[in-house]
Amino acid sequence: MRTRRQIAALVLILGSVAAAGCGTTEGRQGTPADGSRPGVLPRVPLPAGAVMLQRVAIPDPGVIAATTAMTALIPAGWTTTGGVIATGGPCQEPYAVHWSASSADGASTIAIFPTEAWQMSNSGLASQCQQKAFATVRDYLEARVQRDFEGVRILEYHDRPDFAGPAVAMAQRQEQMASQAGFAWQVNAEGGELLFAFARNGVEMRGVMGVTGIFYRIETMNPMGGEPMRSLTGATLGSFAAMAPAGRLDLALVEASRRSIAPEPQWLERLFALEAQLGAIAVQGTRDRAAIIVAGGAAATRANIASFQRASGMIGRDGGGELYPGEAASDRMQRRSIEAIRGVDSYHDPVSNSTVQLDHSFGNAWRVNNQDAYILTKDPNFDPGLYGLDATQLKIIP
Repeated sequence: MRTRRQIAALVLILGSVAAAGCGTTEGRQGTPADGSRPGVLPRVPLPAGAVMLQRVAIPDPGVIAATTAMTALIPAGWTTTGGVIATGGPCQEPYAVHWSASSADGASTIAIFPTEAWQMSNSGLASQCQQKAFATVRDYLEARVQRDFEGVRILEYHDRPDFAGPAVAMAQRQEQMASQAGFAWQVNAEGGELLFAFARNGVEMRGVMGVTGIFYRIETMNPMGGEPMRSLTGATLGSFAAMAPAGRLDLALVEASRRSIAPEPQWLERLFALEAQLGAIAVQGTRDRAAIIVAGGAAATRANIASFQRASGMIGRDGGGELYPGEAASDRMQRRSIEAIRGVDSYHDPVSNSTVQLDHSFGNAWRVNNQDAYILTKDPNFDPGLYGLDATQLKIIP
C-alpha cells in the first residue's frame, strides 16, 4: 500500500502532466493590430534586416480574468484573433491559449496553439488521455503537421534546447521527488521545431512549428509475469507556429515575435491563484507549468515571473540614474540570466518610461513615438525619418 507521502508525490506528478487542450478560436477581431486605431506604417518598405513590430493584447474574455492575459509584438498592420479559451475534459488545464496574428492579405500568420497531452501503456488499463505514443518532440511535431496540413512535406527538424530550459529544470525536480517517494519515474523535457511545406489554394507555402514537450516513463514488474508493464505520458507546453508563402517566411521575424510574448503580471497572479486551488501539494508544479504554457514558446518559469513584472513596470520618472534604480547585483545577474535564456535584451523605453524586452539578435531598437510599436534593426545607422517614421532610439539596460 502506498504511503501518504507517496500518494502526495504522485498527485503532484500527475497534476504536472496535464496540459492545455484544443478548443475553438474566438471570432476575428475587426480592429487594427494595436486594438484601437490604425498605426502609422512606413512610407516605404523598411530595408532588409529591419522590422517594425506593434504591441497587441492577447485577451482573456473571463476564463481566468476578463483582462489582457499576455502581450506580443507582431508586424505592424497585421490583425489578431483569439486569446485565452476555456477547455474541458480529461488531461486538460481549465484554460488554453489559441491565438493568431495575420498579415493584411491573410497569407502569413503567427500563432500560439493549444497544447496537448497523450498517454500509452501496455497494461491494458483505460486512460482518458488520447492514446498516442509520441516519445519525442520530433515524433509529435511530425504527426501534428501531417494531421493539420494535407499533403505536407517535412523539410527539416532542429533541436531547440533554448525552448526547453525551464521545462528541463522542472522535469529534474519531478523525477527527484518521484524517486524519493519510491516511484521509478523517468522524466525528461526537450524543445524542437519543424520546418515544413504544403500547398494552400494553389500557393506553395512554408511553415515552422515549435514546441516544448515533457515526457514521463515508468516501468514496473508485471505481477502476472512476462513483459514488464510500461507507460508513457507526454504533454506539450509552450507551442507556436508560423506560415507564409514560399520565400516570405521570415524566421528572424518569427523569433522576434515569439520572444516578445510576456504574461501580464496581474493576470498571471489570478492564474496562479486558480491553479493553487488544485491543492497545496501541487502548487509549485502547476505554477511552473502555467508559466511555461503562457509564454507560448518563450522560455519562462515561475521563478522568473518577477523579472516579467519588473520588465513591464514603470521605472524612475526622472529618467536619471540607473534604469533599474536600486537593483542589487544578484538581481542584475538573475535578470541577465533570464535575458540570455529568452534571447532578449532589456531596453529603456523613454516614451512610456518603462522597460521593454526585445529580441537581442537585431542589436538596435527604436520606439515609434506616436504608437506602441518598435523598430528592430541590425543597422546601427538606421534613420527612421527616411521611412516617414517618428521614432526614438532605445538604450540597452546594462
